Amino acid sequence: MNKKQEQQILDYYSTTEKYIHSKTHSNAHQTVFTKESDKYQWLVLGQKSQCEVEIRQTDSHGIITARDNYELTRNIPKCVGVERLCEGANFQIPFNADEVNLIYQFGE
Repeated sequence: MNKKQEQQILDYYSTTEKYIHSKTHSNAHQTVFTKESDKYQWLVLGQKSQCEVEIRQTDSHGIITARDNYELTRNIPKCVGVERLCEGANFQIPFNADEVNLIYQFGE
C-alpha cells in the first residue's frame, strides 16, 4: 500500500477527529493510528497481501466494531468486504460487496 492509498483510507475513517500515526504500536505488518483524545480508539491497517489490506476499527472501550477489507488496484482503494459488530451481541455481521454498495447508496 502506498502513502496515497493509506491517506485515502485514513481520510474515510477520520470523521470528526483525526487519527494520528502511532509509531509505538505500528510494525512491519500493520500501521496503527490512534485518536489523540482517546487511547482505546484505534484504526489498524494490516497488509493481507500485496493487493489487499484489512482495516480494524475499535471503539472507546477497545472493542473491534468494524473490520473492512480493501483491494488495492489502480489509484483508489476498493472496499470488497465489510463486517460490523452486531449491537447487543458478541459477533460481527459480514456484508458482501453488493450489500456494501446498497448501504452506501441508501444508508444504514
